[in-house]
Amino acid sequence: MINGTITKVLGFDPYYETDAAERNISKITGIVRYVVEYTNGATEELVTTLRPGENFGWSIKVMQAAQAWLNAGGVIPEWVQPTPEEIRAFMPTLTARQFRHGLLNTNTLPSEVDAIIAEIEHEFEREAARIDWEHANEFERLHPLVVAWGSRLGYTPEVVDDLWEYFRTI
Repeated sequence: MINGTITKVLGFDPYYETDAAERNISKITGIVRYVVEYTNGATEELVTTLRPGENFGWSIKVMQAAQAWLNAGGVIPEWVQPTPEEIRAFMPTLTARQFRHGLLNTNTLPSEVDAIIAEIEHEFEREAARIDWEHANEFERLHPLVVAWGSRLGYTPEVVDDLWEYFRTI
């Protein structure tokens, strides 16, 4: 258990099943953002997920603080469907091995990636892409090289998303 006190609830991030009109925090699913002050005086912002029937130990204190916040006028926002770009930003990274073998499995040779890099107009960006291609340990879905690869081969972002999920299995 955390050896500290919740000094402030910063807000609540709903899940898709969150009922924003519910006033009993023990019936609400979502993430509470809050500040803890430890016994040594240090403070830290933390988050805890609350889910009905699954709150034990420290999360009981978080639930109590969140209920006090809600009772004092705190507002639980409506859940908003994330945009495709927001979803892409949180897609898991691929190891360099997964990405390179995935490309190979979709008939994209390393020389084609080299050609994509060579087409980058700005020298600094081109050299940064070359360094990443040759030395990166992992790749993010929205990395400029990944975006350029998909665009150059005529893939829609949705097709690249599907390929990304496939590459994760390699």
